[in-house]
Amino acid sequence: MKNAKLNWIRLPLIGVENCRELGGYSSEFGQQTNWHSFLRSSDMSKLTQEDIHFLKDYGVKTVIDLRGEDEIQKSKNVLADENFCKYINIPFVTELVSNMDFTKKDFFMGDFYVEMLKNNLALKSIFNNIAQAEEGCILFHCAAGKDRTGVLAMLLLGLAGVEKRDIITNYEVTYTNLESMHSLEGQYKDVPEDLLNSKSENIKFAYEYIIHNYRSVNEYLLNKGIEQKVIDQVKKRLLLGAEVTVA
Repeated sequence: MKNAKLNWIRLPLIGVENCRELGGYSSEFGQQTNWHSFLRSSDMSKLTQEDIHFLKDYGVKTVIDLRGEDEIQKSKNVLADENFCKYINIPFVTELVSNMDFTKKDFFMGDFYVEMLKNNLALKSIFNNIAQAEEGCILFHCAAGKDRTGVLAMLLLGLAGVEKRDIITNYEVTYTNLESMHSLEGQYKDVPEDLLNSKSENIKFAYEYIIHNYRSVNEYLLNKGIEQKVIDQVKKRLLLGAEVTVA
């Protein structure tokens, strides 16, 4: 399984709707993002035994849970009890972001993402853990695998030099995969549409914030206090044969 040539992006898991590969994307550096290196996912509390065996065979060695403690208590990631992988919890939302008013009719998810990018001190811990992780596949997730997971996926793909339109497409697929979320649209009519959808303008707004203010994801991460050697180590995990620093 580990060396299999894959024909899918979304993994065929029974208990997870939105677990996807970051492999196979072309990079401006003339390379391709590695298969079996990074997976992005939604809630993993309903993994079946078949799913767990699949992920073990797939090469998952590290799991980074981006949720808060209250979310974990309600919906524990079952991989936290497995011995084939290391489970790490790094909440990817600061207090400032948590206090945003999500009930406003004109709420724009792009603003939420930018606030995460401006204020999130967790990034340093996330990237340090990725750089130091055991060789093998790293799976990161939040609840829906849309917002916190989507921002981190954007940063990783951007660091790898993946084209803007491919980064946006990677984000947009989330809504299609989250079929269980579609039924909520009728139940929660007072909930802003952006909380349920994964529209291109949301992640585009966040991506352009980085490019406008920092020129590149590499420079943005440096500004967050992440060392260049750590960034390079993450880039090596992302790209086939990555050796040099590209800012």
